[in-house]
Amino acid sequence: MKRIFHAGGSVVTGSDLADAVMQYAERLSTRGQVEVVDIPVIGDSGQVGRAQFLIGAASQLTSVTSPTGFRELVDTDITAGLRRKALAPMAVPQGAWTGDGLDAPQFDEFDY
Repeated sequence: MKRIFHAGGSVVTGSDLADAVMQYAERLSTRGQVEVVDIPVIGDSGQVGRAQFLIGAASQLTSVTSPTGFRELVDTDITAGLRRKALAPMAVPQGAWTGDGLDAPQFDEFDY
């Protein structure tokens, strides 16, 4: 199990789920994009619930191993979906800054 820390606190989820959330958040961040993800989590008494995160460009998430005494939370569909999204080619939104500086107006060789 892993605990994901976010600006409002933390949640405990399965290790694979937490890793997939972090991987997808990193991918979105590199593109300056955000998305809401919904994952299963485990409460303090062991009950399964849901948590939604806005992840991406401004996310500040930390994931750490968290021994809980509960059985590992597994959701193969959500984990696979997050990993698939993390590995999929992402379109750069029209007008988005690509980070190479070449899209800045002063570098347009045809603007004399």
